[in-house]
Amino acid sequence: MAGDAQVWTEKYRPKSLSEVINQKHVTERLKAWTKSGNIPNMLFAGPAGVGKTTMAVCLARDLFGSHWRENFSEFNASVTPDTPILVRKNGRISRTNFGRLANGYFRGNEKYVKADDLEVLSLDENYRVKFKPVSLISRHRVKNVVNIKYEGGSIRTSLNHSVIVVDREGKLTSKEAGNLRKGDLLITFRDDIAGKPPVLEFEQLEKPMVVWHNSTFRNPKIKTSIKNTELNSDISWLMGMYLAEGCTSIRSSGTSGVVIFTVSHEEREVAERIGGILEDKFGLQYSINKASSGFDRSRMTSIQVRTCNTQFSRFFYNNFYGGMGLRDATTKRVPDFMFSSDFNNKESFLKGYMGDACGEWGSYVRYSSRSLDNLIDIAWLGRISGLDTSLFGTEARIIWKMPSFSWLKTDFVPVEPIIEMIKTKRISKNNPRYALRHQMYSKKCPRISKQAAKALLNSFETTDKIKANILRFIESSLSVVKITGIQKEEYSDYVYDVSVPGTEMFWGGTTPILLHNSDERGIDVVRGRIKDYAMMKPLGADFKIVFLDEADALTPEAQQALRRTIEKFSSVCRFIFSVNFSGRIIEPIQSRCAVFRFHGFSKEHVSEYLDRIVSGEKLHADADAMEAIHEVSEGDLRKATNILQTAAAMGKITREVVYEVVSQAKPGDVAKMLNLAVGGKFAEARKLLLDMLFRQGLSGEDIIREIHKQIFSLDISESGRARLLEKTGEFEFRLNQGGSDDIQLEALLAQFGAAKAKQT
Repeated sequence: MAGDAQVWTEKYRPKSLSEVINQKHVTERLKAWTKSGNIPNMLFAGPAGVGKTTMAVCLARDLFGSHWRENFSEFNASVTPDTPILVRKNGRISRTNFGRLANGYFRGNEKYVKADDLEVLSLDENYRVKFKPVSLISRHRVKNVVNIKYEGGSIRTSLNHSVIVVDREGKLTSKEAGNLRKGDLLITFRDDIAGKPPVLEFEQLEKPMVVWHNSTFRNPKIKTSIKNTELNSDISWLMGMYLAEGCTSIRSSGTSGVVIFTVSHEEREVAERIGGILEDKFGLQYSINKASSGFDRSRMTSIQVRTCNTQFSRFFYNNFYGGMGLRDATTKRVPDFMFSSDFNNKESFLKGYMGDACGEWGSYVRYSSRSLDNLIDIAWLGRISGLDTSLFGTEARIIWKMPSFSWLKTDFVPVEPIIEMIKTKRISKNNPRYALRHQMYSKKCPRISKQAAKALLNSFETTDKIKANILRFIESSLSVVKITGIQKEEYSDYVYDVSVPGTEMFWGGTTPILLHNSDERGIDVVRGRIKDYAMMKPLGADFKIVFLDEADALTPEAQQALRRTIEKFSSVCRFIFSVNFSGRIIEPIQSRCAVFRFHGFSKEHVSEYLDRIVSGEKLHADADAMEAIHEVSEGDLRKATNILQTAAAMGKITREVVYEVVSQAKPGDVAKMLNLAVGGKFAEARKLLLDMLFRQGLSGEDIIREIHKQIFSLDISESGRARLLEKTGEFEFRLNQGGSDDIQLEALLAQFGAAKAKQT
């Protein structure tokens, strides 16, 4: 493939208004204003990917020439999709990341979505770690991110995303990631977040009835039926043992499941405890047998505990692999219900997982796993159990305060505020400079243990704000960890953020650090960063431009504050608001702006733009492939360009390649599957469905989205079509709630067969 390594959305982005295709009604007016050298405040309204940002940048280039970067500022910031977070949805806690979270909310090219049913682990005004409601999830694309490595973990963010730090007065404040340096301190926590023993839902996994020759009767293979069971310490320990040493198999028909626990040949007592729990808590029969392990399969060096119960097997199959299609050691996860549980169950689970660890509980434990997600789960589970956890490569570690470990990383506070008190000559009973000799002189250690800090602060006879702030920090579950490395990386993808009203903070990272809600929607940002930029004098121009992307997500309070900023600095600043829905902008701002309506790109304009790239990169692309790109992108030029660049890496660009790289269901395959189902050929339709799920690797959401489109082309009655649309929406909701892709989509296909039966 010809061309350089640039991202094509940037390489072929128009540099001037004269290069912009489509949106002629906008460009002509903007060109006239650039000739006069003056512009009004503007409101750009339209769907994503139609050129609103590009138009603003081109306008700035034409107006300011070589000084356009100094006089044009866009406000937005977020973290990468692989950033781990802890959320609660419909009462269910799960450790996820922004990429997976976004898949459940974003349906198209939206830049933000509401999340009224979601909470994220945050911090309240009293420094208590707790879940707080999320109002919005936002996303945008960036070219660079910064990879921050800190003691026990790491995180990647955009350069202008903010983290929370402690200032000189001991208060929590935000600091942009691009301004952080090695040795700076970030805020973390360890705390026993109260929970209660959850009820494990086994009954919904049972299939007690079978159909034979149009008759329904009890399945004769079911010997033991497991009832819903409240989690206790023994069961939690068993679950931990499964995470360490267990596996399950279940036939594609959903029958004949077996669960196997494998332990060392020296751990006969452990095997017997497993068997005892299976029998006492679940009423299951089991067998204990010697088995081979390692490279020499002739040596019987392990013990296996087996139990055959499809209901039991299906429980592990659904809960221990994060909903992944592949279920093996590389995809194992801590089940969600453990995060909602109480301390005793969480501790018992971690003790059971010692089968994948070395060390001694209560001293030092090192867990190893082939699944990085699992290690991150363990680190987070430990932190919300009040344990000092960290992540190192292929290990998650827990450390207790022992003679050999006299300090913990989660037991430090910053020393700078205390030194600030000394410098301002606060009165102390003792000599604080001696107590802080390691912090003030020589290597200048930036932190001190909570115990030492508290004793030192209590020696100060006077009370002031700094002392009160630090004592508040000491008494909380918060602490600080040191940044060990920072590296800027090239990046071309979405970054994400959540808006947490009231606190604007949330915990994220491979081990939790406190992040600031930096998607720049709140009143503090309007009064702070935007106002500070607006009041600065332009460089080599009469005014500068503030570009507010996704401005329709600004809170009403922020919009009111912004109204005053627009008026006050109109002589040196112009504002451009980019929105998907102009009705969400308050009338006082709309009345101060010239409004431009952007529309989606037509097929001809998409083809014209892509032909430029095909010619410039000397690509080989079929006409059908270009048609497919237009269908998939749905008028979003940015999305179309990214699809073309991804497909070009495969060589010749064909329709098949396009659908493969976007991981989207092929319309022809889905149409064929639905027609088979409507025609009463369920087995053939199911075979096509499983091929898409397991051979092509498509997600259930991808397939159900295409099913929705194809319903309108089916040869069925209008009433049948309406019923199928209703059922499709119902099953999409089930998938979003964590339902199994194959089971839910097979059930949906059965509805299509029923629709045909009703019609005939």
